[in-house]
Amino acid sequence: MSNQQTNNPMKKRMEDLIEICSDGLYEREEIVAISLLSTLSGQSIFLYGLPGTAKSLIARRLSKVFKEATHFEYLMQRFSTPEDVFGPVSIQELKQDNYIRKTEGYLPTADFAFLDEIWKSSPAILNTLLTIINERVYRNNGKDEKVPLKALVAASNETPPPNQGLEALYDRFVLRIIVNPMQKRENFEKLFDGGSVLFDINIPNKLQFSQDEWGQLSNEIEKVKTSNEVFAIINAIRVSLEDFNASNSEIAVYVSDRRWQKIALVLKTSALLCDRNEVIPVDTLILRHCLWTLEENREAINEIVENRVREFSCANTEELDSWELNHKDIENGVSETFYYTEDIYDTEEIAGKQCFSVTSPEIKKDQNYYYDDNKMNIRFYIPIEYLNTSESFKPLNENGTLETHLECNFNGKKSCEIKIDEKILKRGWESGYTNGSFVKWFDEKPPIKIKKGTQKNVDSRVKNIFVKDCNESLRILEKIILNTKSYVNKQRKINETPFVPMEKSELVLDGFKSFIGELENHRLNAEHLLEKVQSHAVSKK
Repeated sequence: MSNQQTNNPMKKRMEDLIEICSDGLYEREEIVAISLLSTLSGQSIFLYGLPGTAKSLIARRLSKVFKEATHFEYLMQRFSTPEDVFGPVSIQELKQDNYIRKTEGYLPTADFAFLDEIWKSSPAILNTLLTIINERVYRNNGKDEKVPLKALVAASNETPPPNQGLEALYDRFVLRIIVNPMQKRENFEKLFDGGSVLFDINIPNKLQFSQDEWGQLSNEIEKVKTSNEVFAIINAIRVSLEDFNASNSEIAVYVSDRRWQKIALVLKTSALLCDRNEVIPVDTLILRHCLWTLEENREAINEIVENRVREFSCANTEELDSWELNHKDIENGVSETFYYTEDIYDTEEIAGKQCFSVTSPEIKKDQNYYYDDNKMNIRFYIPIEYLNTSESFKPLNENGTLETHLECNFNGKKSCEIKIDEKILKRGWESGYTNGSFVKWFDEKPPIKIKKGTQKNVDSRVKNIFVKDCNESLRILEKIILNTKSYVNKQRKINETPFVPMEKSELVLDGFKSFIGELENHRLNAEHLLEKVQSHAVSKK
């Protein structure tokens, strides 16, 4: 992204012009801004909305932005004729067999034109209009007359009807913006209780553009470059449009190569008017007003643009990744040094193996033994090495030999399933009868001597080393947070543009907001680790 500052005269000039042209027009600031941008980029704009929403007033006010500019406007209807728009035929010339129109005061001699209900006009008018928009010339009796048209603003409460041959003309309106009735209650009440809004406005001479300055502006626009981030966003949008079209053939969006070229001029103009020499991601949000074609696809296209912009607002995580690796080492060191990381079981050594002892439930000694003490408990030992495994094994007796009458299996858990020979269970432990078929007898868990998470005794010097490491880790993280916030504030300043509402321009920083939230969570964890180490008791010598 560009790191240029955005507090130079041109941007302030745009803000002042938009404020003046929007005076008394509640909820019309973005519409005025986009219309002004289209005018200064030399592109036509289509205002889509119901009658009575200030479309003609906006067009008339925009014409005041230029010094000594002429303005033409006309309400189209079914019976409109070329004379109404391009001027009447000269009777004097007609007598001499010359079919020449008197264009003075009509669209061919206007700097700005506003055509309301444009799609209700006749094909003769619209075809001629297409030539004027394309070539900026009007063919009058076979001769090309140069048209000074800076911008054409058209309006309608409908998009052009299909299959009427109007696609080419509609494509020339590079910017299309919806003009809704007033939404906010407080603004409606101001409108309701206020006086009528004046068509004429007073724009200070220093803010107006002369004909020469407008020409110079066109030359400067060509010098503006496009950032790699913008190329990435636009290519992602193109892919998304293909996916959208594949699933929505009836309302598919086609963007011609010519249209993309015109869109590039608009984006470069936006950058230049914000005192930048590079198009940056925030400018691509203007595409919300460039790509939709129908009311039915407008919201979907708007969502595509915003989502692709949001996706490319990613922070550089290299520093954080490095910090996480280092901090993870500290965390592991703290866990291993200050706490028992596993349960410590109460075992003893039997035949060279660490085992825990098990005392069985009562079992008969021998079914043929009829004395009162014909019951006994078996004491045997289970090697702890089989814990959490799924391998069957024989326990040991106190002499370290295998208890062949029993079979054990932890089944991948911490509780051991103990089986006994079926005949032994039935006839008695000392009966001597076996059949090699084992049945479940009971479950047994190894006794825990020290639970996982219990604090260890730690030397004060070891503790101080870890306190130092935790403080250093926290210091590095706080520096990353500070630098990230500083970068975001700087980018927010760069992203300020009069052509994109502030709440929309924040989409460019969505990724950074999430990143800062992640950093803050890391800081809480780092502070908690430091507190845990600091509060740990040290061993007494």
